[in-house]
Amino acid sequence: MKILLTGANGQVGYELWRTLQYIGEVIPTTRTGTEIAGMPTVTLNLSDAADIEKKVNAIQPDIICNAAAYTAVDEAENSQVIAYTINSDAPAIFAKYAVITDTRLIHYSTDYVFSGTSSQPWLEDDKCNPQGIYADSKMLGEQAIIDSGCQYMIFRTAWVFSDRAHNFMNSMLKLAQVNDELNIVDDQIGSPTWASSIAMATAMTLRNPVDGLYHMTSSGKTSWCGFARRIFSQAEKLGLIDRIPKINGIPTSQYPTPASRPSYSVLDCNKLKSTFDIKMPNWQTSLQLCMQNIRRQN
Repeated sequence: MKILLTGANGQVGYELWRTLQYIGEVIPTTRTGTEIAGMPTVTLNLSDAADIEKKVNAIQPDIICNAAAYTAVDEAENSQVIAYTINSDAPAIFAKYAVITDTRLIHYSTDYVFSGTSSQPWLEDDKCNPQGIYADSKMLGEQAIIDSGCQYMIFRTAWVFSDRAHNFMNSMLKLAQVNDELNIVDDQIGSPTWASSIAMATAMTLRNPVDGLYHMTSSGKTSWCGFARRIFSQAEKLGLIDRIPKINGIPTSQYPTPASRPSYSVLDCNKLKSTFDIKMPNWQTSLQLCMQNIRRQN
């Protein structure tokens, strides 16, 4: 089995590269073809339709795993063309190829497709109501795949963290080194999800794939402030930081951003469990394992 993987240098993409090796031959692609951990990658520019078509026709994959995305949520408000090109147009091109060649397409989406005004975990068939350009572009990418008629599995995830790349956990660890006090938003609720958990769950679905849209996040929920407190608690125990800064929980109104964030983006993952018998791990346990990896690397 040949698997074309996009975004191999991203959080989820890198973990997929490592995990999917046990399923088939993985062809990792990145925007610049940069080596990762000493391994070469294929250059693939998702903002160039001709390049996408050229590469998929040359590689002829059995599975396309699209882990790449334009994820700069705030910058997307002023970079609409590139956001829609990568998050909407590129998935549509992959889907078109998948229909013609009977290829399966795996795609990752986001909790941001919802308004965030609910107080109950979001279901897959709840109405989407994106509140920004990034969110809207991701929703349109989902719809393009579904409308194409190709074989697909779309996995919505949220609050992704890992021991590499830019994410909330790594930002907190850096800020703790230079700040005695931090103000962290405490009224946005979600489920921090380890990139490694996403990769492992994806691999499990490929044993007996079933087309559809699924939610794939850690179990449990917290606020950004609660997430930060847990990060610092674990980091101190592992010797990753010298002391825990004082944490002040603040409302979203005191931390304005160009793009709005969902106030409640907990996703219901029961469909994933009932279809594939996959139960996602608790976010606290995943965080501990991730941070232990960081400790070993240091």
